[in-house]
Amino acid sequence: MTFKQLASFVAILAALQVASGAVTRRVTCADGNTASDAACCALFAVRDDIQANLFDGGECGEEVHESLRLTFHDAIGISPKIQATGVFGGGGADGSIAIFEDIETNFHANLGVDEIIDEQKPFIARHNITTADL
Repeated sequence: MTFKQLASFVAILAALQVASGAVTRRVTCADGNTASDAACCALFAVRDDIQANLFDGGECGEEVHESLRLTFHDAIGISPKIQATGVFGGGGADGSIAIFEDIETNFHANLGVDEIIDEQKPFIARHNITTADL
């Protein structure tokens, strides 16, 4: 009898967790899109512009591949020399690979990403966003 009560109690708790997780506050942006935070509304225009003008109308082509590669190489970069001192040595998609393009793109693993960085610069300028936001 006690096991059944415990199982019922656990099932009720699980159902409550699922129900509370499903209720997420959403905001409606001026363009009709919805987001979990109003700060994200500005990024829909960036998305639409990139889809239409960088990714050839949403096709999964070379620019998409290179953008994904750029994001990976930006996020994975760390400085073992700095980390050895006990200080955070970088890592994370912070846009530094584009900010320090003349240094970062000279590393063997990053060869070729300078082309997509140059293709993305007009989008960063046009939408007044940071390289990390892109």
